[in-house]
Amino acid sequence: MTRNLLLALIMLGVLAGGAPATAANAIRIKGSDTIGGKLTPELAEAFRATIRPDQGFTIEALGSSTAFVGLFDGSADLGESSRPINEKELDTAHQLGITLRELVIGYDGVAVIVHPSNPVKELSVAQLSGIFTGKLSNWKQVGGASGPIRLISRPSYSGTHSFFKEKALRRGNAKGPEEFAAATEWMEENGAIIAAVGSDPTAVSYVGLGWVRPQVRAVPVVARPGEPGVPATTETVRTGRYPLYRALLMYVPPSPQPSVLQFLRFVLSPAGARIVQANGFVPADEGSPLPSFLATVTLPAAPVTQPTAVVTTQPATVASAAAPAPPPATPEPTPPPQARELVRVFFPFGTVTLTSEAQGVLDSVAAKLRPGDQAAIVSGHADTRGPVEVNRRVAVARAQAVASFLASRGVERKQLRVDGAGADSPVATNDTPAGRAQNRRVDIELVPLSK
Repeated sequence: MTRNLLLALIMLGVLAGGAPATAANAIRIKGSDTIGGKLTPELAEAFRATIRPDQGFTIEALGSSTAFVGLFDGSADLGESSRPINEKELDTAHQLGITLRELVIGYDGVAVIVHPSNPVKELSVAQLSGIFTGKLSNWKQVGGASGPIRLISRPSYSGTHSFFKEKALRRGNAKGPEEFAAATEWMEENGAIIAAVGSDPTAVSYVGLGWVRPQVRAVPVVARPGEPGVPATTETVRTGRYPLYRALLMYVPPSPQPSVLQFLRFVLSPAGARIVQANGFVPADEGSPLPSFLATVTLPAAPVTQPTAVVTTQPATVASAAAPAPPPATPEPTPPPQARELVRVFFPFGTVTLTSEAQGVLDSVAAKLRPGDQAAIVSGHADTRGPVEVNRRVAVARAQAVASFLASRGVERKQLRVDGAGADSPVATNDTPAGRAQNRRVDIELVPLSK
């Protein structure tokens, strides 16, 4: 029985020498293979080993869309998705009277992978669109050796598929007409994709950064014409330089069981962050406030030691070193109003990803800041869709993405002050799509540094 034939079902019963678990007390998790294929089983195993030895889990990792199916029909206690909930799913939740809470557990880059012998040095987003739509069918057309291109993709219900289609095939236009070429081969499992690409010099595909293995090579992706390709690494994802990155999300239904809340609290703890890091992802920002429904959930006070089977090579300080730390606060100067300059960048719904347009604007901001005589007050904002605490977390994450990008362009951290206002400071109505688009923003206020 394999996941390709039936279910991606993993029963974590007797683990780490703990007490036997039963199906009756199991936490049922459905959704993304990027998250659930390897990361979630390791989080579950560590939770059993350090918190609740009697806790069972069933993990079904068939794709992000199945998270919402399970949450809506009651067959899942948690949903995992590598893309934000879409409008159709939001409508279904509203019709059912279900309010879902969203948690960001980390960030992932989607790596474009080829066989190690493939000589292609880098690929632009435009070239990726041409390749996966079938307009470019020979490697020679993109700087490789002459030969046909074999296309491999995740299936349509995969969040990675949806993300890659929007960001690569449609070049950031969610409503674009581009579709995968008819010759594309569909594979459910990331492991199967790695094996296929690793054994075929003509193949190309894409996987979450945590799935990249030595038998394949991740090709650097060009964010903008004229710039060098950016490699897919945790550092380029953390700073926002890599153009194909996204948030890893967990969705929580109303009235979850106490064991579910305790597991989520563990996932967002430093111990959970180390496991996220060990799987090749970027942990959620350290120091971000917990959502209100988790604020009173406690874990053992003693430091949590991870089983060696889960974290084998990561030092205890990895999570705090890798997570984007808030920039040191710079005392706000008090110049006259005319000395302040406001720059604004915008974000697509449900994302903290900098668009190419936003990066171009921020390059200009960085050039003004590099001389060192100005500071930037970076304030994140969101529209009113979604729970208040989620909007505030998203707003902070957007501000931190902007600050990290500016730092990657040579701006000193001491020049940056970050804060998030959530949906509390709209500049337009939240009753229309156009107005909400104006409110999903980060404001960068440039002010002279005090002498």
